[in-house]
Amino acid sequence: MRFAILAALATIIAFPALANEMALDWRSQATSHDLDRLERYEDAVTRGMMESRVAGEENGSYNELLSVMEEETVAVDPDALKGQWNCRTIKAGGPFAGFVVYGWFRCEVVEKDGRLFFEKLSGSQRQSGYLYLRDEKSWVLLATPNEGHSGPIREYSGPQGGVTDPQLIDEPALVSLLKDGRARAVFPWPELESTFNVLEMTRR
Repeated sequence: MRFAILAALATIIAFPALANEMALDWRSQATSHDLDRLERYEDAVTRGMMESRVAGEENGSYNELLSVMEEETVAVDPDALKGQWNCRTIKAGGPFAGFVVYGWFRCEVVEKDGRLFFEKLSGSQRQSGYLYLRDEKSWVLLATPNEGHSGPIREYSGPQGGVTDPQLIDEPALVSLLKDGRARAVFPWPELESTFNVLEMTRR
């Protein structure tokens, strides 16, 4: 317990911009549905990787999924996460097609109200949301699809929830920086199409 407290204090000292973020625990902000999906994160990744392997190998792109999912993660660093990114979605598993790699679009991470804020800026299925420090190597992203997919951004539902439309329901993810300079956001158990989605991010 003492070590955990010291580690948390060290993180705040090292990254003062995260002080407000640390004050808001992601568990207190998430809907019960998102809490459940995040708790079953490992199951989604294991199942999705197995389901997507055959389809991915058949079209020659499974190694792209392996590349982003198996790359070593590094310590959280807000300055390394902030800025402009190229991003693409890979859908793994599920009944839709088993494995789909989409094209590249634009994303960004900025500081907003003293906290990290993610937004997908172009393409379809745009989304945005605040990031919450999870541990020394990851953040939780509590994201919300834009109105009409490419319209105005919407606020996250919060602990009360209430949104049931699968096109609009919130989308939680675990976000990590990768050793090779990329970042990834893994969305377990999305409402539509796949077992998990991963947003691969490379610097613009």
